[in-house]
Amino acid sequence: MTIEPLLQEIERIYQAGRNGQEYDFQTEVVPFVAKADTLIADWQQNAQNSPYLRPAMVESAVDQLKQLSVQAFQPKTSLKRFNETIKSVRYIDQLMQ
Repeated sequence: MTIEPLLQEIERIYQAGRNGQEYDFQTEVVPFVAKADTLIADWQQNAQNSPYLRPAMVESAVDQLKQLSVQAFQPKTSLKRFNETIKSVRYIDQLMQ
Protein backbone atom coordinates (compact mmCIF):
# COMPACT_ATOMS: atom_id res chain seq x y z
CA MET A 1 0.00 0.00 0.00
CA THR A 2 1.28 3.43 -0.90
CA ILE A 3 0.35 6.77 0.58
CA GLU A 4 1.04 8.59 -2.71
CA PRO A 5 -2.64 9.31 -3.58
CA LEU A 6 -3.04 11.10 -0.24
CA LEU A 7 0.16 13.09 -0.82
CA GLN A 8 -1.09 14.15 -4.24
CA GLU A 9 -4.41 15.29 -2.77
CA ILE A 10 -2.59 17.23 -0.04
CA GLU A 11 -0.45 18.95 -2.68
CA ARG A 12 -3.53 19.80 -4.76
CA ILE A 13 -5.30 21.33 -1.75
CA TYR A 14 -2.22 23.33 -0.78
CA GLN A 15 -1.68 24.70 -4.30
CA ALA A 16 -5.35 25.66 -4.62
CA GLY A 17 -5.08 27.51 -1.31
CA ARG A 18 -1.99 29.38 -2.47
CA ASN A 19 -3.96 30.33 -5.60
CA GLY A 20 -6.72 31.92 -3.51
CA GLN A 21 -9.07 29.02 -2.75
CA GLU A 22 -10.64 29.35 0.68
CA TYR A 23 -11.83 26.32 2.64
CA ASP A 24 -14.67 25.94 5.10
CA PHE A 25 -13.41 24.36 8.29
CA GLN A 26 -16.48 22.23 9.10
CA THR A 27 -17.42 21.07 5.61
CA GLU A 28 -13.99 20.64 4.02
CA VAL A 29 -11.13 20.56 6.53
CA VAL A 30 -12.63 18.31 9.20
CA PRO A 31 -13.85 15.59 6.78
CA PHE A 32 -10.56 15.58 4.87
CA VAL A 33 -8.46 15.27 8.02
CA ALA A 34 -10.70 12.42 9.26
CA LYS A 35 -10.29 10.60 5.93
CA ALA A 36 -6.54 11.24 5.97
CA ASP A 37 -6.24 9.87 9.52
CA THR A 38 -7.88 6.62 8.40
CA LEU A 39 -5.56 6.28 5.40
CA ILE A 40 -2.53 7.13 7.53
CA ALA A 41 -3.48 4.47 10.11
CA ASP A 42 -3.81 1.84 7.36
CA TRP A 43 -0.49 2.90 5.85
CA GLN A 44 1.16 2.78 9.27
CA GLN A 45 0.03 -0.83 9.80
CA ASN A 46 1.58 -1.85 6.48
CA ALA A 47 4.74 0.19 7.07
CA GLN A 48 5.34 -1.42 10.46
CA ASN A 49 5.48 -4.79 8.73
CA SER A 50 8.10 -3.63 6.23
CA PRO A 51 11.54 -5.14 6.75
CA TYR A 52 13.11 -1.99 5.25
CA LEU A 53 11.80 0.53 7.78
CA ARG A 54 12.68 1.13 11.40
CA PRO A 55 9.85 2.00 13.81
CA ALA A 56 11.22 5.51 14.32
CA MET A 57 11.05 6.16 10.56
CA VAL A 58 7.43 5.06 10.46
CA GLU A 59 6.48 7.21 13.45
CA SER A 60 8.20 10.23 11.93
CA ALA A 61 6.39 9.75 8.62
CA VAL A 62 3.03 9.35 10.39
CA ASP A 63 3.58 12.57 12.35
CA GLN A 64 4.57 14.40 9.17
CA LEU A 65 1.54 13.07 7.29
CA LYS A 66 -0.80 14.25 10.03
CA GLN A 67 0.80 17.69 9.99
CA LEU A 68 0.59 17.88 6.19
CA SER A 69 -3.09 16.96 6.16
CA VAL A 70 -3.80 20.05 8.27
CA GLN A 71 -1.15 22.38 6.84
CA ALA A 72 -2.48 21.80 3.32
CA PHE A 73 -5.38 24.09 4.21
CA GLN A 74 -3.06 26.86 5.42
CA PRO A 75 -1.58 28.51 2.32
CA LYS A 76 0.71 30.69 4.43
CA THR A 77 2.72 27.60 5.35
CA SER A 78 6.25 27.90 3.96
CA LEU A 79 6.36 26.39 0.47
CA LYS A 80 9.92 25.14 0.95
CA ARG A 81 9.13 23.48 4.27
CA PHE A 82 5.91 21.99 2.89
CA ASN A 83 7.73 20.52 -0.13
CA GLU A 84 10.60 19.17 1.98
CA THR A 85 8.14 17.40 4.27
CA ILE A 86 6.35 15.88 1.26
CA LYS A 87 9.72 14.65 -0.09
CA SER A 88 10.59 13.11 3.25
CA VAL A 89 7.33 11.16 3.45
CA ARG A 90 7.63 10.08 -0.20
CA TYR A 91 11.11 8.72 0.47
CA ILE A 92 9.89 6.60 3.37
CA ASP A 93 6.88 5.46 1.34
CA GLN A 94 9.18 4.36 -1.50
CA LEU A 95 11.40 2.41 0.90
CA MET A 96 8.35 0.44 1.89
CA GLN A 97 7.66 -0.71 -1.67
